[in-house]
Amino acid sequence: MDTKKTLCRIGAQMKEAGLVTACDGNISFRRSDGAIVITPSGVPKGELKPKHLLVVDLDGHVLEGTGKASSESALHLEIYRKRDDVKAIIHAHPITATALTVAGIPFRPDIVTEGALVLGPVPTVPYAPPGSAELATACAEAAEGADVFLMERHGAATVGQNLTQAFYRLETLETVAKMYRDSLIFAAAKDSQNNNPAAKAQPLSWYLKQ
Repeated sequence: MDTKKTLCRIGAQMKEAGLVTACDGNISFRRSDGAIVITPSGVPKGELKPKHLLVVDLDGHVLEGTGKASSESALHLEIYRKRDDVKAIIHAHPITATALTVAGIPFRPDIVTEGALVLGPVPTVPYAPPGSAELATACAEAAEGADVFLMERHGAATVGQNLTQAFYRLETLETVAKMYRDSLIFAAAKDSQNNNPAAKAQPLSWYLKQ
């Protein structure tokens, strides 16, 4: 069962993995009593402590803790209302996966086995202002058919039966995005070489003789 300490550990892992910077991202989990434990606004994920976390109900009313809940609370709560099976949600800004949305390139989870098995379908939610009701509604709709989704020019979100599963999905998303990026680069280089054979790289010995 997830605890506040678990959430803080996941926040530190997100920071170490480069999935968030500064105060980016937000994390939550659903307790057995139905209340939601969620990160506050303005605290770096790598510096979270149990005392920083808030507990809210599905309407966003603060039940425990002080301070302001995450600016993306509505996104989390809307997903929890849509999917009773979801017990944890992570929103982060993985660089490569987010860059694909900036470039307008649809994500391809099926390029490697791990992506197909761990991620499943990964839709991209059209851009909407961060923290807006429009974004929360669109993300909840995406989550009805996917456990992982991207937000155009804004990052990604993953859901799971627990925080560890949601985090592993986030890690896998960024790893597959890097593979996809590199495959596109190498494919472009291959096409360039095929169109211009003289541009092909030569063995090191060839350069040493020049």
